[in-house]
Amino acid sequence: YMSKSISSTGSRTTWTFSTWFKLGNTGINLSFTGLFSAVVNASNFVNVALLNSSYGVDFLLYGSNSTLGRLNTSRLFRDPSAWYHLVAVLDTTNAVSSERMRLYINGVRETSFTTETYPSKDTTPIVNYSSSTHNLGRAYNAGTYNGYYYDGYMAETHLIDGYAYGPEYFGEFDDFDNWIPKEYTGSYGTN
Repeated sequence: YMSKSISSTGSRTTWTFSTWFKLGNTGINLSFTGLFSAVVNASNFVNVALLNSSYGVDFLLYGSNSTLGRLNTSRLFRDPSAWYHLVAVLDTTNAVSSERMRLYINGVRETSFTTETYPSKDTTPIVNYSSSTHNLGRAYNAGTYNGYYYDGYMAETHLIDGYAYGPEYFGEFDDFDNWIPKEYTGSYGTN
């Protein structure tokens, strides 16, 4: 995993996380494997992870000891030979609640969830917050990282501060309708 504590607070209402991932032996972890997390403490954190019980993507905003927003995909991602492209978008400034958290896999928006809870307007979870530790390759739960490390490959990973971008900024369909990466050329914002 990699971690970084940022020095200045950016946009806590609007950001985009994008990564390509390929699974390793995901079943060895306790309950889920983290692709990205931002953590202040056990009461305030954000996770983008794979749940090992279902192999769905789990996008969780947790603050003040309660769930602020959560999307858990019905679709499963468990093929260890495949590369997947994930885009997680937060924009709590949006007036439409279902637009405040979005997930895209391989260029297509996910619309079927086992858990679907959207944050209140202008909610400020702790991504891009100067007191939080940002992590690639590990998630956080119940006061610990232990058991929540990602096992696999990650590539072309971006955290865009202050922008709610769709997958077209990071990938494109080729002539055979395969989703492939493309170079991101935009701004990264404050962090």
